[in-house]
Amino acid sequence: MKMYSPQKFRPFSWLSVLLRSTAYLLRHWFLLLIAALMISPIGPHLLVWYTYKEFNGYRVYNDCLYLGGGGLVELDYVSDCPVIVILDRRDKH
Repeated sequence: MKMYSPQKFRPFSWLSVLLRSTAYLLRHWFLLLIAALMISPIGPHLLVWYTYKEFNGYRVYNDCLYLGGGGLVELDYVSDCPVIVILDRRDKH
């Protein structure tokens, strides 16, 4: 014969686990953002180096080197080199 053991009735225990997990993730949002930028192939890149030639007072850019989440990305023969640009690394390799 089995002994009686009382159990508490907890109808919303899954909701409390979900809310605690969400609070934990929101507490570490900055680390999650950095991880998402490193993993994602599309993201912001910062201009590190560029070369240009000058023709009649106009700059013609030869190379632009950007640093992003996945490393360095080089763009060749572009019309302009903005300081911050959103690049898709899948197109550049």
